[in-house]
Amino acid sequence: GTFQCLDLNTLTPKWIFNTGDDTDCTTTIEETEGGAVLYTANEIDKRASVTKQGADCVIRKLDALTGALLWEYKVPCIYHYYLNGGALATPLVGQNDISDLIIFNVCLTSSESDGKLIALDKATGKLVWERELTAYSWSSPVAILGDDGKTYAVFCDSAGNMHLFDPRTGLDLDVISLGTNVESSPSVYNDMIVVGSYAQKIFGIKIS
Repeated sequence: GTFQCLDLNTLTPKWIFNTGDDTDCTTTIEETEGGAVLYTANEIDKRASVTKQGADCVIRKLDALTGALLWEYKVPCIYHYYLNGGALATPLVGQNDISDLIIFNVCLTSSESDGKLIALDKATGKLVWERELTAYSWSSPVAILGDDGKTYAVFCDSAGNMHLFDPRTGLDLDVISLGTNVESSPSVYNDMIVVGSYAQKIFGIKIS
């Protein structure tokens, strides 16, 4: 549960923030007019191992220089004895036409197999939209800037589906099956999406 900033010259802590639980999702950093900020979220791990009950996944925005909490948003998750709920994927930090949004995957929000895709307003931490996922996702959502100037996004889920969705609304534009669980995050270059899966294959998907 320890989230800390180190001075790389001295390897001494500059600040420490207690997140309340294990953090597996990669922290993202963003330069803003007001300074550098961090986005992070915890999972349901250490707390559940003691209480055997669910808890909140807490999504947070912190001041990168001071560690001060700027806002937080709580998502209730259930307890599962070996599969952790909460945030385990890197969030999508919006740019261009979705520069006001940050999008998180959150696992096990009401059952052992489901989850939510959640978009928050970067400035306030208020919910913009929330989408129920029938299959939880550890796959990080990735933005794609189209030739039309519009941002699209893609993520994969534990049922083996790849979702091309509208990050402004959360609604799917297309879905294809890759056969089985995909925990890895897609990589996008020009019009090609590349991702590996539990099918022991690496897939290349053309965007059109």
